[in-house]
Amino acid sequence: MTKQFLRSPFAILTIVMIIILAFPLLVFPKGELVLLINTYHSASADLFFKYFTHVGDGSVLAVLLVLLLFYSFKLAIVSAFSIVFQSILVSIFKRWIFAGMPRPTAFSEGVNWHFIDGVEVHTLNTFPSGHTATAFALFALGVVIFNSRGYILSLLFFTLAFLAGYSRVYLLHHFVVDAYFGAIFGVLSVVFALLVVDKFFGAEKMDRLHQKSLINTLFKK
Repeated sequence: MTKQFLRSPFAILTIVMIIILAFPLLVFPKGELVLLINTYHSASADLFFKYFTHVGDGSVLAVLLVLLLFYSFKLAIVSAFSIVFQSILVSIFKRWIFAGMPRPTAFSEGVNWHFIDGVEVHTLNTFPSGHTATAFALFALGVVIFNSRGYILSLLFFTLAFLAGYSRVYLLHHFVVDAYFGAIFGVLSVVFALLVVDKFFGAEKMDRLHQKSLINTLFKK
């Protein structure tokens, strides 16, 4: 499963994004990048990002895990490992290594930021973006679930994940670098999960688990 995912357009697009964004992140101060993005706003974008950003809520992955239990134990196991790895990665950096790091509004006091009504903006623990990590993990799992290398589906999933990460900067929750590494951590969590499943469960066992779920277990004759 790991090789198949890494060959998917979603994974390739993510790698391309990582390479392209590396240049501005290295050249421009992180405060300038978030200010630039915050400057280009509109009422429709405010409304869209205000609500779409919640696709990165941790509860979304939890709901996906529950739903997968009714569909396939194999996919549920991959999802569970992904959630664990992502939580560990984000927590290590956000709560320990970079604990207390200021977010955009605290880092650049005196700037005329564009705020959105109803959006609470925090001031600390900016790195990395947990919502972006969740969003990229969610849509990467979508690629695994649908078992597709199709460009249309992968492009859709990648676009949705990218917009979720962009929303975190647009709403002044994070710097671009926070969303950048959040995306990396989210995809890595799925890759790690696939590696663990491939290594310790084996293809034959996982094929059997793919045919099993809570539905056919509960209603098995």
